Amino acid sequence: MRVGSMLGALRELPLSLLLFALASSALPAQSQSTHTLPPPLTPDNFKSTISKDTWLVEFFSPWCGHCRGFAPTWEKLVEMNSHKGVDGVQLAQVDCSVNGDLCNENGVKGYPQMNLYRRGEMVERYKGSRELDLLNEYLDKNAPPPREPPPPSTPAVVLNTIGAVTALTPDTFFPTVGQGAAFIKFYAPWCGHCKKLAPIWKQLAKIMQERVTIGEVDCEAHEKFCRSQGVTGYPTLIYYPPDGEKSEYNGGRKLEQLKAFVDKASASATQAIKPEEIEAYVSDNAVMYLLLHSANDHQIVKTVSRLAAPLLGSPTIFTATSETLFERYKVPAGTRWAVLALKDHDPHNVAAMYLGLEDEPTDLSPWLLANRLPTSMELMQDTFQSVMNAPHAPLVVIAAVTKETRDKVTERFRDIALKWRVHTAGTGIYGGRSVVFTWMDADKWAKWLKDMYGMRGSKEVEDVEIVIADHQVLKYFDADQTGAPIKLTSPSIFSALEGAANGAVQPKNSENFFERLARTLSKKMLNFENFIVEQPVYAVSLMGVVLLLIYLALRKCVGDDIAYESREYVSSDKTGRID
Repeated sequence: MRVGSMLGALRELPLSLLLFALASSALPAQSQSTHTLPPPLTPDNFKSTISKDTWLVEFFSPWCGHCRGFAPTWEKLVEMNSHKGVDGVQLAQVDCSVNGDLCNENGVKGYPQMNLYRRGEMVERYKGSRELDLLNEYLDKNAPPPREPPPPSTPAVVLNTIGAVTALTPDTFFPTVGQGAAFIKFYAPWCGHCKKLAPIWKQLAKIMQERVTIGEVDCEAHEKFCRSQGVTGYPTLIYYPPDGEKSEYNGGRKLEQLKAFVDKASASATQAIKPEEIEAYVSDNAVMYLLLHSANDHQIVKTVSRLAAPLLGSPTIFTATSETLFERYKVPAGTRWAVLALKDHDPHNVAAMYLGLEDEPTDLSPWLLANRLPTSMELMQDTFQSVMNAPHAPLVVIAAVTKETRDKVTERFRDIALKWRVHTAGTGIYGGRSVVFTWMDADKWAKWLKDMYGMRGSKEVEDVEIVIADHQVLKYFDADQTGAPIKLTSPSIFSALEGAANGAVQPKNSENFFERLARTLSKKMLNFENFIVEQPVYAVSLMGVVLLLIYLALRKCVGDDIAYESREYVSSDKTGRID
């Protein structure tokens, strides 16, 4: 065919087809290897990927002829070393045609260029020949030293093998709870509530077979031991985690409630999530903790899990290693790890942040307990103890709601609670006191609200009564700093909260005089009883001295009376004298 005819034929082809043919000639050459290369790194994942282990990264351009010629060798190199994983040098690519700034940041002057990185730091640029054998030698030379094999694992201990309640004594208690998770009931045989719980406790033991030890201690037979475990009433239910501090259970005692508690308490304290999953988890949890750490720091996950044991699985601690989350939540630069508290279904604003400056943070457990409550919630039987007797002793704002006011008060209270967080720079803490906004059913809790705070329910939103309870000292506040009753408005509630925290508002007693007197005497008697149990020799000696002093005092008084009665009476009148 003559040249003129060929050109004419080309002129007849559609323009799109000509462009496709020209573009195809410039595409990277494809090797015959069947190995699939991982996608090239981007600015979003480059630093986080190479931050751990050792990496050889090829910077290339698909339009570079040398890169297309080297492509089959690179594919073969990846295929031969893919099985080594972190025990060898890992391989990755960066496409400089779409990520030019990233290539410039890494000193790329031409294509293809290969840089060696170790734990995020550039070691050197590869300057040798691009032959497969020489590249393999280079990778072997720079491979990390072999890791020590993990210690042989010990066989897991099977707990509660027969699904029955384990009766414990002081001699068998610690060996048993030391084997793994245990939920223990401390009871007295004469206790009515204990008798009611007994069949439920047996059912729970059956359900938790081979998972958690369900035990019991007879405190009538082992009174001193029960006191050493902090038992002051019956039944007392205490959960002993496999690692960490024990925690008393104060929730409901129905079987499903106890099962739900043990399921959550015995589950893993941490759960890894991806950055894109955070909003979904925040929408499902009124409070969640987020542990941010580097991908190669596995020890901090174990440490935080152990220190989170008092939470009993609520809330869960989610973990993530994404650097973008450090930036999103403004974690200070140089911080190795941090725990964030995300509350009230808000994935954007951090309610509290714990910065990890130590490998063994001794104050993390109190911090986790102090931030575990949402800003606002309903106060009812299942949540009462966790709020009113929380370890960090929060100030609890309580609104008495009825069926007519519940929805409006709940909505307004949540709005006021969020404003309080803004008012306190996101922490919810003022004057060292944490604050929780709650509402209570004024019909169901009518007697308790009236006896404790003199509150009654109202059918009008503007007349809803509000108090601020400092429950652990049995005091409360019902007025703001002007002396006016607390109203359902943010200025009134904020004034009362600030006054309660800084002492500008005087509290009232939740108990009357006789209740306070009875509580004081009961406490003193209990302290005296504990003193006798814990120091029997000293107590007996002290009582002996007291009895001796009482005996000497009585003897002196009786002796004086006898001497007085036997004394001879001599009259001053001399009449009748024979002298």
